[in-house]
Amino acid sequence: MNAVIVDTNVIIAANGRAEHASPDCVARCQQRLEQIRSQSETSLVDDDWRILNEYKKHVDLKTRKGIGDLFVKRLLQNRRNPRVCTMVQITPLAGNGTDFDEFPAAEALSDFDPADRKFIAVAIAYRCKFAQNATILQALDRKWEEFQEAFQQEEVHIEFLCPLEHDA
Repeated sequence: MNAVIVDTNVIIAANGRAEHASPDCVARCQQRLEQIRSQSETSLVDDDWRILNEYKKHVDLKTRKGIGDLFVKRLLQNRRNPRVCTMVQITPLAGNGTDFDEFPAAEALSDFDPADRKFIAVAIAYRCKFAQNATILQALDRKWEEFQEAFQQEEVHIEFLCPLEHDA
């Protein structure tokens, strides 16, 4: 079974709430979240709810109207069902709660956004435990692009759903 880690901006874009998302980007994010559900891909989150709590800040679970809302609601309802959601243990380091033992010590990643390190840590912890790679889905955070080579060296797979759109 394929495993994915969904960056929060994919959920926001799928709900049509991302300020800089083109209609094509919104559609791609919606399609990819639907694909995860229909193809029985498992979504990975961390065991201490860092990712789920971040998701919850950006969705409305009561209305359940947006595809991102429905995606998060499904994860919450099925967090113990490994066909839908797998909780992966990551090890926080002492300090601010954004550094993890599983995050690579590579110099090339030293400036990577601390708030997003949990996604990388989950991908690496999953690979170590299950001997399989997970793909991180990314929509709008252009800062990730400058670290692509470092991610590849660490065998962290990123799927950019919304390629950079150049001004005409």
